[in-house]
Amino acid sequence: MAQLVFRLKNVPEEEADDIRALLNEHDIEFYETSAGRWQISMAGIWVRDKDQAQQAKALIAEDQSARAARAQNISARDWLVGFLAHARQNPVEFLFTLVAIAMVLSLTLIPFWIGQNLAS
Repeated sequence: MAQLVFRLKNVPEEEADDIRALLNEHDIEFYETSAGRWQISMAGIWVRDKDQAQQAKALIAEDQSARAARAQNISARDWLVGFLAHARQNPVEFLFTLVAIAMVLSLTLIPFWIGQNLAS
């Protein structure tokens, strides 16, 4: 029976390609399923052979831990540069986010300001 070794939901294509290359490099036979038209199915990478599935899970876990270590090494400056680049590429999304933050803050803080004014 096939075993799921890697879920593809919300995974960047680059990472999925790295996992596929890793499995091919170690001669592990796998197949993929998609989430389907309405995104309700299980998108993932599956291995039929139980022994190969265990090997694949170990390789993927090692790859994921290395990927996490690289992600933790990103400095605050790199994060800020990436954030600003994303804001420049998606100005409407950025503006909408700022407006949403302002609305939430105002709805949170206005009762306190009103309460202070009424108490004075």
